[in-house]
Parts: sequence; C-alpha cells; structure tokens
Amino acid sequence: MTEWLRRLSWPLPWWYLPTPTVGVLVLVLAGTWESLSWPYQEWQYTNAQFHQQTAWVAPLCAAVAAVVAGRLTAPGRVFALPVGSRVGAPAVRRHLGQLGVALVGGYLLGLVPLVVVTVVDARFGGPNVLVMASGLLGLMAAIAVGYLIGVLARTALVAPVAFLLFFGLAALGSGGDTYAAVIPVLHIDPALGQVENTAMVVFRCDFFLLVTAAASGIAAQLLANRAARARSGVAVAAAFAVVPVTLGSLGVSTTPDLFATPPAAPRECIEHNRIEYCVHQGHGSELDALVAALGPVFTARGPQEQIRRVHDRALLFGSRHMPNTHAAILAPGDSLNDAASRGNEARALAAELAGMSACVERYPRRGYATSGGDHPYDRASDLASWLAHGGRAVDDKNVFGKVATGVMREWMAEHPEEIRTCSLDTVELPS
Repeated sequence: MTEWLRRLSWPLPWWYLPTPTVGVLVLVLAGTWESLSWPYQEWQYTNAQFHQQTAWVAPLCAAVAAVVAGRLTAPGRVFALPVGSRVGAPAVRRHLGQLGVALVGGYLLGLVPLVVVTVVDARFGGPNVLVMASGLLGLMAAIAVGYLIGVLARTALVAPVAFLLFFGLAALGSGGDTYAAVIPVLHIDPALGQVENTAMVVFRCDFFLLVTAAASGIAAQLLANRAARARSGVAVAAAFAVVPVTLGSLGVSTTPDLFATPPAAPRECIEHNRIEYCVHQGHGSELDALVAALGPVFTARGPQEQIRRVHDRALLFGSRHMPNTHAAILAPGDSLNDAASRGNEARALAAELAGMSACVERYPRRGYATSGGDHPYDRASDLASWLAHGGRAVDDKNVFGKVATGVMREWMAEHPEEIRTCSLDTVELPS
C-alpha cells in the first residue's frame, strides 16, 4: 500500500496527500455530525450540505493545492525545469488530478453518513444531483485557484494567502445574496417547501467549471512559457480569465433568487376541535405532536374566529396570504417531540392570539414587558403567557393568575377587537 501511495504522489512523500484528505474528512464530519441524530431528515438540507460544507474545506483545499504547486512547480526543482517536456499542461493535469481525487474524495466520504441517514429517515424528496455537483465543482475551483497561487508564488509558503483568500470569500457570502452566484456557500440553508433555483444552480456550476478551467489553463501557460516567450505566455494566460470574470460580474450584479417554491406541495392534515392542522408530507411525523403542542392553547382561548387553521410553514412558501392561519415553523433539528420545541410553538401561537404583534407595532420602543403592569403591552404579554401554559399563570404577578378559566374565556369572547389591536387598557379586566 505504501509503495502504491508513493508512486501515486511522487515526487512528494506518500503521506503528503492522505494527510489533508483526513483533515477534509474530519471537517465535514464535524460539520454534519449533529444533524445525524435529528429525528428526521430533509433532502433539501442534505443536498445543500454538498456546497455548504465548503465554508472551511475550500480554504483548506486551496492552501493544500498552493503547497503542492509551490513544491512541485518551482523552476529550481530538477523535475520541473523550464525546459522539461512534461512541464505545462501535463504537469497541471497530473497535479490537479491527484489533488482532486484525494481532497474531493475525502469530502465525499465525509458526506456519506448524512446521505445514508437521509435515505433512511426522509419522508419526501430525493437527491438533487445538480445541487450536489455545484458543491463539488466549487471545491475543484478552490483547488485550481490555490494551485495557481502556488505556481505564481513558486513557494509553498504562500499557502496562508490561499487559505485566507477563500476564507474571506466564505465570510463575504455570509452577509446576504449578493455574492451567492459566485461563492459555493450560501448564507442560508433551504427549508422544506423550497428548492434551490435551478437557473441559479446551473449558473454556479458553469461559473465554477470556468474558474477551474481558467486557473488550470493559466497555470499551464505560465509553466510552459517560463523558458521563453514569457510575455506572450502571460497574455495568453490572461485571456483565460476573461470569460469567468465576465460571468462572475454578471452574477454579482444581477443577484438572482436563491430558492424557488414547487407548486402543490403534498400535505397531511387532521382536524381537532374545529381547527385544521396541516403539515408538509416531509413533516408528517410531526403532525400529532403539533396538535398536542397547540391544542391546549386553543382550549384555553375557547371558541374564536381569529385562527381557524394551523399550517406548516413549508406549505406557505408558495401560497398567497391565507387569513385566519397560524404558521408553524418546523425544522428537523427541533422536533416537537422535544419539550422545548413544543413550548416555543405554544408561545408563538399564544402571542398571536393575545395580539402581541399589534403591541410590537404600536409600541416598538417598549422593550420587555412587565408582568402585572398596566400598560397594554404588559397586559397582552400576561395574556400570552396565560394562554401558552394552557390557561395557567406561572408568574404570581400575572393579572390573569387568579381568574377562573371559564371567566377568562367569556371575557376574551367579549373583547376580541381590543385583544387583537393591543388595546386592553381600554377595558375592565376580569376578576
């Protein structure tokens, strides 16, 4: 095995490529390990990890490629003399081939556990080969550019520059959509109910492929023209950069949509106490837990017309505004089988039924509410807390703490408009 590796990596030591391969594998596993234990998986998320995990891996791969190029292509090396027949495109193909097999191979190995778990647990969707390919092409572009940096610098000491360049690009893309077309990492993962915009993905694939080709071509030209015709070699090399630079400028200036919404998302529904609960098919395992989490809030509120439906947010991305509908935000990492997630959903619904959104709009500078206070914001907050806990006050200062549940329901039924508009200071509180 060692002899085979030595021949594969010659003239570098046999361990030179396996070492960063293991590093890439560890980085990807560390980035996806937590998601392996989620109660269920979503293909949109798994597909996206093929490019999202490049945030740290791409800088590392670029640095490794710069080290390899700095060590193997410096003109003082006996195996890279400017007059050598194998200097130029043959050398670039061999080096990038070795780097691609080692580094991209380690990247794929790191993603295998997540893909396997998603195949087993996901209830909707499947692999998106184009999205996956965009991540691999982005990684190859980082390797090719890092290699070119090593060729230009003629030393392995330039590796930190390559690392910082791609780390800076990843950080640049974390602020919004502006650079999403030209950077593998998106600032946000797609959620169930969304798919990555096909036109955007195709553009990204084309751009990364052109960057790889341009960087490889420039490196080959520079290596092949060091003995003579240096100026013409540089001119030809610069011509390789025209197309990717032009395409990249177009991508940055247009800012295309990141995600699209498929029509007619499949759903699973149930009716409980005259409230319709619907979730995306991919969240079907959460339907019963959603009813259990929100049912006590509706029971505490009593008959009302404000909210007649609870729909999973994954069903609402492509829908027009649906009145009387509460959006439940479900995510694979926050299953409603967990008490904290159930509490968050109950509080969100209770806040909506208590008119907290109107309070935030009317009193944007109010800040934190005070339990037992006379301000309408405080009273709405007390009501939201009472509802979230199924008709119980967990704070002794809550103004509704000693009111019987039946009295509260009658009072809420008499003052729906004051509750909705955050005007509870205009009505007498129940006793």
